[in-house]
Amino acid sequence: MSKHLQKEERIKIQTLLDVGKSIADISVYLKRHRSTIYREMNRPGIQAEHYSAESYHLQSRTNMIRNQDNSGPLRETIKLIEQQIIQDQWSPEQISSWLKIHNHETVSHAWIYQHIAKDRAEGGELSNHLRRGGSYQKGPIEYRGKIPNRVPIEQRPEIVTKRTRLGDYEIDLIVGPKNKGSILTVVDRVSRECTIRKLANKSALEVESIVSQAIKGDAHTITSDNGAEFTNHQTIAKSLNIQYFFANPYASYERGSIENLNGLIRQYIPKGKEFDDIEQNELNVIENKLNNRPRKVLAFLSPIEYRDNYNIVNSG
Repeated sequence: MSKHLQKEERIKIQTLLDVGKSIADISVYLKRHRSTIYREMNRPGIQAEHYSAESYHLQSRTNMIRNQDNSGPLRETIKLIEQQIIQDQWSPEQISSWLKIHNHETVSHAWIYQHIAKDRAEGGELSNHLRRGGSYQKGPIEYRGKIPNRVPIEQRPEIVTKRTRLGDYEIDLIVGPKNKGSILTVVDRVSRECTIRKLANKSALEVESIVSQAIKGDAHTITSDNGAEFTNHQTIAKSLNIQYFFANPYASYERGSIENLNGLIRQYIPKGKEFDDIEQNELNVIENKLNNRPRKVLAFLSPIEYRDNYNIVNSG
């Protein structure tokens, strides 16, 4: 057996702890020495009330990489990661998945975010090449924000995940260069029909107002990230009579539809373009083009065609 605990073992540890098993029980179940489990429970760098397999595995991986000499395969992997960020603008999640598929030294997307954060602290440029205008992961995948009464995505109804109905939305902001100017993006998870609105500012009140105007008709849920601009989620939910959920921090795959939409919008609004120069009528043109573009995921129907067909089929 491997000297180091694997992620699957950590998941089992978390599960066994949740059902009240002792460290002795866990060591027998995993066929690991009891001292291994004790060391795991007291891992340096972890500050959490409850054991988290994800956080502990991330910290373990980070500690191992920090303790390794940056030579050989790891050094080459880091150089490859930095190349993909700077030259190709790949996201950490895309890089991590690509490395795994192509049998390179595997690192998690969370570790890549930490590497970007370290580089930024040292004056590096990696964070400038991220899609989200220089945002980067600052720690373990664990929410520590101050959004009141935040409802996590784990409580979202299963029907939303299945994508079988219209009216389940993902929303986000695209932020302009130097954090000046912002655009609200909204997409239906099933039809991929989108709405794009320019914001006067990034305040929670402005976002609340524009979201409430942008979503019309039968709506069921909204899912967003944990930006402070979504603090007024309860007011939005009440005005639209919907449920509002927050994805986990740094888990862009939980909001894949809006991430894809933002990438499509960047075909028309490239990085570096000043948002002050963009008028709402220009965004309307982009919105119209995207809503009438055939999409492979919709069997090459456009979002509007898919929506209309859905409504016809379900009108009875």
